[in-house]
Amino acid sequence: MDMMKIFVFNMKKYRKKRHFSQMKLAEMLNTSSSYIGEIEINKKVPSLDMVERIAAALEIEPFRLFIDDKNRIEENALPAENYIERLSAIERQDLTKRLLDIVSNDIERILQPENKS
Repeated sequence: MDMMKIFVFNMKKYRKKRHFSQMKLAEMLNTSSSYIGEIEINKKVPSLDMVERIAAALEIEPFRLFIDDKNRIEENALPAENYIERLSAIERQDLTKRLLDIVSNDIERILQPENKS
């Protein structure tokens, strides 16, 4: 599963967990509900600033939007949620920064025009 699909899945999951409609989330972010809808159908890619604003509105740390709980190293591994809860604040900040760097690089790669030789 690619990073954007994981993001979309988690954004919807946390939005629904908070009982927010797309319209409610859009209002909180001072954007349109159609923009939120386009993100959720993978037509738009939010900026890193918007990712952070979405996470704040959903009252979660940004890196949680990029965790794929379905891909575990082994069957008996702890779910990602338990692992993250055990991290110190500094470790969480480091993980968040690394994930945002990965996402930023992926977005830059996606948005670069193809080299035609």
